[in-house]
Amino acid sequence: MKHKRSYLLTLLLISTLACAIPEMAAPTPVDLNMLSTVVVLTANAAITQTAAVAQPLSTEAAPGDDVPGLPEAAATTLEKLPDGSTKYTDGDVGIEVVFPAGWLTLRANSEEFNSALKKEAAKNELLRVQMELDLAEYRPGSDRLYSYPLRPDIRKNFAFGFSKLRWDSEDSIPIDENSMGELVRSLESSGAIPGLRVDTAQLYENGNQVKVIEIGGQFSFSNDLGEIIPFYYSAVFFKSTSDSTIRLSLLYLKEYKLQIYEDVKSVINSIKLLDE
Repeated sequence: MKHKRSYLLTLLLISTLACAIPEMAAPTPVDLNMLSTVVVLTANAAITQTAAVAQPLSTEAAPGDDVPGLPEAAATTLEKLPDGSTKYTDGDVGIEVVFPAGWLTLRANSEEFNSALKKEAAKNELLRVQMELDLAEYRPGSDRLYSYPLRPDIRKNFAFGFSKLRWDSEDSIPIDENSMGELVRSLESSGAIPGLRVDTAQLYENGNQVKVIEIGGQFSFSNDLGEIIPFYYSAVFFKSTSDSTIRLSLLYLKEYKLQIYEDVKSVINSIKLLDE
């Protein structure tokens, strides 16, 4: 129980810091004093289970009830495939992505998100906390999709990390060697994820001839028991139009990198542009 609570605390912290991860554009430097404050506040929130994240949806609300203040989900679809994977199609952004079986894939601000928060998250504390944080930090129009590597075949009622697909509709920076180098320098120097050391930086075409930048690196956090918990972060950048950029961020426990990264690679290879 203590180990699970410690991981919960760490996951909360990383989720908070992940919001500061640079976009394709030049990042704003992170104030280290502010970062320390975030660490303390997040730790206290995880321990006391107070309102560092969004309040859970009322248990009296019906699945699919609108979240006050948020617009309806954009014109997107989810399709469950015969092998248990989930295909996400986004006509506005012009992309298609497939997440493997064992991943809970949900459109941002959608009926299935609300329903999963009431059902699947009710028996999975780590999933609940992450989903509530995603709900609290939802950016209308920009945040398109969340996918959570639950992998019950490895461990039940657990969350090995999280994934977010975000669309920057006004970003003309190209996918090339220069921008990849800038992204690597930004990730390592901005302090968005303290101690991150990039060990993977690749520019290539996936199985559908979509040009992507893939950046990966590991880092660690100390939990409230003094244990060091290593994580791995993968970021994928690609474009559906010349003036917009899609970023897929995936963060997961490094202990399970062998299993989870196989899934990550399948996700990257599945990315398809709808106009091709």
